[in-house]
Amino acid sequence: MLSSPAPRPSLDASLRDWLRKSVGEVELVRPLVGGITGEMLQLRRRDGGADVVVRRWSTTGRAHPDLVRREVAGLAALDATDVPAPTLLDADPDGTESGCPTTLTTFLPGRVELALTDLRGTVRAMAAMLAHLHSLPAPPLEPCVQWGSGGVDWLEDGTDQGLLREVRELAARPADPMLAVLSHGDYQHFNVLWRDGAISAVVDWPTAGLADRGLDVGHCRLNLAVLHSAEAAMWFLEDYEQLTGERVDPAADIQRLLGFGPTWPEFIPLQVAGRTAVDGPGMAGRVRETLLATVRRAG
Repeated sequence: MLSSPAPRPSLDASLRDWLRKSVGEVELVRPLVGGITGEMLQLRRRDGGADVVVRRWSTTGRAHPDLVRREVAGLAALDATDVPAPTLLDADPDGTESGCPTTLTTFLPGRVELALTDLRGTVRAMAAMLAHLHSLPAPPLEPCVQWGSGGVDWLEDGTDQGLLREVRELAARPADPMLAVLSHGDYQHFNVLWRDGAISAVVDWPTAGLADRGLDVGHCRLNLAVLHSAEAAMWFLEDYEQLTGERVDPAADIQRLLGFGPTWPEFIPLQVAGRTAVDGPGMAGRVRETLLATVRRAG
């Protein structure tokens, strides 16, 4: 999700004063790598308590206070579950005290794994985590934010017109709100942390809400296709359906796959931040292959 540029890493007086009320004096450990919508800082408490994470959004984004409130509500809904998510410690949605829309959460150990040696196993583990999240009782949250389509110009070149028509028709079909599940809203490998070969945390919850299960499935599959392959994206769908015993509505799934657009080869390398090779020119082809395989599977 693209947004206004984040502020530069800093612990200014306003932020320090706000943090002091919740966790006392802190010092900067490091900026966390890969975020493109907000500044993420790992902080160490001088009282010897566990490390914490501050997310600061820019003051120019009109949607940023709402994203903070969404993260607050989403993390509250997860608090009594066994999903390995951060615990919310404090929030300042409007930035009236801290200077920017800000959240303060616990720090969870682990790392984003992008240079994968076992792609098949990684896909299966990520599908299992999402299946578990979607199995939880749906809390009274707002619907997830619906991102706009990146357009289909990139898809039309060399694609059978009949299949294109099916893609458009499926994407236009509305979801049944009665089937909505607790959703991350941005579930993909950049927001999953690993430790000792297993998922240790799912982070980055400002897009949490209720949605058709295909929203999370499609978004994860889009990112798998962008960074890896259409085959990996199809593995994810197959694994998720096998693990849940539920069929994913291709409408919501395809709507998220169509979120791909011409800016993806530009901002994905910013998220990757040198942690693996990025094939920008091949992204559109891999997403096209995923879309067409999904339509054929649905038919």
